[in-house]
Amino acid sequence: MSDSGGIFSLSRKLLLNRNIRVIAITGLISGIYIGMLNGILQLFPGSLGFGFVALGILQAAGSRFSGIAASVAQPIAGRYSDIFGRKVVIIIGSIATILSMICFVGAAFNANWILLFVAFLSFGVSALGSPASQAMVAESVEMDLKKMNVAYSVVFFFGSIPGAITPYIAGATVDAYGYAVIFAAAALLELGDLFLYVRELTETIHVVHPRDAVAGAGFSLRESFRIPKGSVRYFSALAMDAFAFGITSSIIYAMITDKFGYDPAQIGIIVAVFSLAITVSQYPATRLLMVLGGRKTIAFSEALGTVLMIGWGLANSFLDFVLLSVVFGVSVTTWVPGVSSILMANSPAKERGGIGGKVAAVRGLVAFPAPILGGFLYQTLGYEAPIVASVVGTVIAVVMILRFVPDAEIKAAVPLNLEGAGMEPSSSGLP
Repeated sequence: MSDSGGIFSLSRKLLLNRNIRVIAITGLISGIYIGMLNGILQLFPGSLGFGFVALGILQAAGSRFSGIAASVAQPIAGRYSDIFGRKVVIIIGSIATILSMICFVGAAFNANWILLFVAFLSFGVSALGSPASQAMVAESVEMDLKKMNVAYSVVFFFGSIPGAITPYIAGATVDAYGYAVIFAAAALLELGDLFLYVRELTETIHVVHPRDAVAGAGFSLRESFRIPKGSVRYFSALAMDAFAFGITSSIIYAMITDKFGYDPAQIGIIVAVFSLAITVSQYPATRLLMVLGGRKTIAFSEALGTVLMIGWGLANSFLDFVLLSVVFGVSVTTWVPGVSSILMANSPAKERGGIGGKVAAVRGLVAFPAPILGGFLYQTLGYEAPIVASVVGTVIAVVMILRFVPDAEIKAAVPLNLEGAGMEPSSSGLP
């Protein structure tokens, strides 16, 4: 793995693995509509007459990976997948996505606040399949750390490819035909994903049927939300990232549309460059992850986030925002695979789905007020206010990551030693 041929060769081999291939292909399909939604979803409530505080509330409730709905759904679904199987949870998440898009179509036609809220809420719930999918990738490569690093990057790469084109298409489509067309297309694309999940995915754990579950082995709602002893600071470091970014990134496209008068097509270009940067930076980000390890890589990602926020505060032209999208893309590319590897490497075999869900829950519960705060700061103090808050938050997050987050090291069968990461050892073996 010391040269480019090593990474590319391993990537090709990993795609021969049925589950990795299916998750990559479905990621490619969902990447088409996610790219479109990234470009227009922040603008949609405003088109119906709702303001920035309303946008913040909707994002707080239904942001796919940091809203209240996702925060509640993911730990429950992750724990359920540890006991009763990854595949069924991934399928349920796909169904929730389809239902969400149907609600968005309805809201586009009648501007109903309740329907719009339900659409955002169910979009957040659709993230429930993420911890199970994350665990399935790790288990499909037999928890080999080198393969995991590349596998997560491969899956992420496939999901990001369409985003280089579809945000601009979405913006132009909205200008010409309205928002409902985008949401309807998303529902149809997710139907394709659902078909592949049902037909092609292979379960990676021994499934316990609910009727056969016994005390200690069955599903527990309380256990789904239990934070492992000694892991509060580790979880908090990742949560600070979500909060700091959420203040501004969850409403930035609406902010610059309001301040600079950009139209959906221009926002589409900005988001398309962001996705293109993710795609192009995938290989160097993977190399960086393998050289520096997960903890230093995500600290670097967070530092780029600080640069991004400062750039957004100083930008005053369309070209500025296009160039800053490159920084944004690289920060995401260096974050996602690194965090996934750290979580799965340091999780006991029977709790991989659960630990991913619990981290998502802590991140979401800490971060859900962020869009509301950002919207309030923008409306009351102006454009720079939410950005300054994000800059402070990202700097704090960098320090917390370097101090508290353990690196990726396969210790799934034994308790994780957290002393070197600035934490007390966990009696449960969780990070």
